[in-house]
Amino acid sequence: MAIETKLRDYLLSIKEIQSVVGNRIHPGWLPEKPTYPAIAYLQISGVAHHNIPIAYPRFQFSVFSTKYSEAKELAEEIRSALQRYKGSMGGVRVLQGVWEGSRDMYESDTKLYHIATDFKIIYREE
Repeated sequence: MAIETKLRDYLLSIKEIQSVVGNRIHPGWLPEKPTYPAIAYLQISGVAHHNIPIAYPRFQFSVFSTKYSEAKELAEEIRSALQRYKGSMGGVRVLQGVWEGSRDMYESDTKLYHIATDFKIIYREE
């Protein structure tokens, strides 16, 4: 059970997120010529304890939109969904979602607002 796929499934189950992006939550990078708004996410560090089955990788969720307010709202919905989350995420026992911070950016070449939000997801490896 890869936590990466469970994170996507979990975020798609949040109606406030799904109603805006549909199924446009992409692992890794956005596809070529995407429809906006869209979310891309990837693991940016893969840390785990060496003697107990607990992992705490860090993930970055990047929201892209042509509208700043829409990007901000989506980033806040992701934060609301993951910050302090505890429970089962598709069979993966998440002990805690920890918000690590975010950064607002504007990409002038594509005319897109990009908000990157980082989370540590602490979970039990089974």
